[in-house]
Parts: sequence; structure tokens; C-alpha cells
Amino acid sequence: MRFPCPWQEVASFHSPIEFRSFERWMTGQVSAGMARQVPVDRPYGGDAVCLEVWYLHIQSREIWRLVCSEPPFSGVFVRVASIQ
Repeated sequence: MRFPCPWQEVASFHSPIEFRSFERWMTGQVSAGMARQVPVDRPYGGDAVCLEVWYLHIQSREIWRLVCSEPPFSGVFVRVASIQ
């Protein structure tokens, strides 16, 4: 049974502090068994310039990408796909 994913997209982080706080929150999601890291299949923007991590939300089977904030780019957290 699938459940809706409660995560929301972040189009840009307002500061490095906000990004680091979000990273800690994601670490908590993994520690709590709500998510797990999965391999990056297609780098953000088509290249591997930015550091990114993909997460699978266990209950919804949705994959999300967290792309590191590296000025002037402010980072993103966006849905990539669903797994059948």
C-alpha cells in the first residue's frame, strides 16, 4: 500500500544555514526509517558539477533529489520520480 509523500519541494534555499538545517532534517528522516539514500541516476542539470543526494521516501516510493547550495546557486529539493 502506498501513502502520499508529505515532503514539499524547495525551489531554493534562502541561506546556507537553511540548507544545513534541511540536511539535518533529512538525516533524521533516514534515521527514523522514513527514507533511504539511493544512487543518483541523472545529475541535476545534466552534469555532475553540483553535489547532490537522492532519497527514496519509503511509504510513497517517491524519489527526491537534494542538490547542494553552492553560491550563486541556492540549491533545491525536488521530486524526481516514483518507483512502481
